[in-house]
Order: sequence, then C-alpha cells, then structure tokens
Amino acid sequence: MLSSRINYSHTIGIASFEGRGFMNPIELKFHNEILYVLSRSNGSNKNNRISAVSLDSEHKFEFANWGEENGKSILPTSIAIDHKNQIFLSDEHLNRITVFDLNGNFKKSWGEFGSDENQINRPSGIAFNKDNHIYIVDHINSKIKKFDEDGKFISSFGSFGTKEGEFNYPWGISLDNEENIYIADWRNNRVQKFHKNGEFIKTINSFKDKKINRPSSVHVDDRGYLFVSNWGDNSVLIFDDNQNFLSELFGDATLSKWCKEFLEVNPEQSSWRENAGLFEEEKRFWKPTGIDTNQDLIFIADACRHRVQIYKK
Repeated sequence: MLSSRINYSHTIGIASFEGRGFMNPIELKFHNEILYVLSRSNGSNKNNRISAVSLDSEHKFEFANWGEENGKSILPTSIAIDHKNQIFLSDEHLNRITVFDLNGNFKKSWGEFGSDENQINRPSGIAFNKDNHIYIVDHINSKIKKFDEDGKFISSFGSFGTKEGEFNYPWGISLDNEENIYIADWRNNRVQKFHKNGEFIKTINSFKDKKINRPSSVHVDDRGYLFVSNWGDNSVLIFDDNQNFLSELFGDATLSKWCKEFLEVNPEQSSWRENAGLFEEEKRFWKPTGIDTNQDLIFIADACRHRVQIYKK
C-alpha cells in the first residue's frame, strides 16, 4: 500500500536554455537509475531537449534538440521506454515518433500526418503494452491508436465528443498491470479507463467535493495506484487501485542543488529572492504534467517552474 503520508524528498532543476537544467519540462521517465526529462520549451526559444540526469542532480547528457532532421524535435510532447530499452519520443509539430537508445543515439523514426487510421495528427501521450505495442494519443483526431514498434498500424478506438468513450483534446496515457488503459481527457475534465480492447470501463472526474480540472497526465504505478496531474488546479491527485480518492499534492519544493549553486555565485539574485518573500508560493506546482514512479519514489514534472519535484511513497 501507499504510505499514509507521502513525504517530500527533493527537487531537481533550474531554468536553463541548454545544458544543466530544464525549460518547461512536460514528461519524464526514470530508468536504470537515470531520470530522462523532456523539456518542451516553445517554438520561439527552440530549447526543447531530453536531459539525462541522476537523482543527485548530475547532468549526464542531452539529445533530441530543436530541428526537423532525424533525431531532432520541434514540439515534443511525450516519451516512453519500451521493453527493448528504447526511448520513444512523440512530436506534435512533426507528427512523428522518433526512437533512440538509452544513450540518446538516433535509431529510427516513423509517422504520417493525416486523419486515416494509420496516420496521426498532433500525437501527445504514448505508452507501451506487454507486447511492446505503442499506444499513441492522437490529439486532434480524438483517437487512441495502437502501432507496433516500427509504426505498423494495429487498431484504434475513440472519437470526438463528451460521451463515454469520446475525447476532447486527450493528452496523457498510462496502462496498469492488467493493460487497462487510462486517458487524461483534458478538455472534458476527466480520466477515462478502458479495457485493453478499447471497451469503456469507467470515468474518474471528481474527488471529495471537487471536479478534476484539465488533467494533463496520468500514471498507474506497479501497485495499481493512479496519479493524475490536475493541471488546471496546479495539483496532483492520487487514487487507490479501485480509483478511490486518497490525497492531493500541491508541491513542496525546496531549492535544488543547481539553484543553490547559482545563488552562491550570484548573491544579488539571492537578495532579490529574499526581498520578494514568495517562499510559500515558490514551493507549489505550476502546471504539473508528466508523472513517473518506481518502488519508492514519485517524480513530477513541474512544467512552468522548470523543475522536477520528487516524493517518497
């Protein structure tokens, strides 16, 4: 079971256009003791990239920087790691999936723009099942599409709308151990749960006396607990394996190692921060997005504060 109290651990991050740091991180994956963080940035700054860092804030390398050529990205939206230790990256501008090894070396890419079953239009969340098939949230076509790892279309489900099994700007996706599929149905303010064959199971759209507000990401851990980035209200919601509400996180960030080092060599910045006195506000999430977990930790991409907040289960 999840601990009755989830404890804050530490923060990794600092706003950075390149190298050590992040720029609007929207997705992350923890694998083989490395945290892969996807910085989306924006079209004008062109600082998007995937950064590989350790849990003690050592910046290892980066890849998938701005560009249209192979191994590059323009508006990246999600990353996933398959059962062959390959990193898959979705790009909603290029309408393609790019594949890398764990060291960031380009391997292949595929994807075709359009509205046909084998095409995609602004792909967002991606996730793998046990057969190493990739599910892609086809954002504009309002469908969830399944392909093999080489881009061969297999099946799809969903359509535009507000009814059960329909979507309006779907974003994040996650699979549980039984391969049930969870979708963050962003504009419909809900999470929908489906059987692996695409059959609708249930809707999660409220907790306590409140409604979910613009969910951006969903993650199901190995125990079946559901984590939802409640993007519109700047919080993260936690549900048990029956999707009963457990708790809500609002952010508890302390200064990261990188921020402390920056302030040590820029004392005037430290003085400005002290004078502003926004210590309580700066702890909180600002547009949380991607979530990942391992047996002990919860990783949350705090997009507009350019950092990752880490909690202990």
